[in-house]
Amino acid sequence: MTSDNSYTKTLSLAATREEVFAALTDPDQVTAWWSAKSTTGSGETGGELQITFGTEEQPTVMRVLAAHRPDVVVWEVTSSPLIPDWEGTRPTFTMTTTDGGCRLDFTHHGLVPTLECFELCNVDWRRFLVRLGAHAEQHG
Repeated sequence: MTSDNSYTKTLSLAATREEVFAALTDPDQVTAWWSAKSTTGSGETGGELQITFGTEEQPTVMRVLAAHRPDVVVWEVTSSPLIPDWEGTRPTFTMTTTDGGCRLDFTHHGLVPTLECFELCNVDWRRFLVRLGAHAEQHG
């Protein structure tokens, strides 16, 4: 946990920083690892990703605050019909090179234990971060 109690997770991946960066910024790759119905938009700095899950009519919208190849991706959730508690939070992905690939440090700033969705989101993020890593490892 960080000092503000936001959700954090660190994974060691057998993928390069560039491969993880691509999985976070390419709409088709985001759709694949996040089990979304579709992802449109731009994963570049200043862009927006519109991610539609399941039968959701309105997409979850991530404004891309930073996409600094290949080290950092920062999203700000501007719309989240599926999980309204996410609005205004900032999922942040930082990649560091290691001997076997890279370390992924993830913090979802604003996803804190006082939110109703915290426990479920904690379980879901663990699952999806593992899927992100597996996707990057397979598509590199």
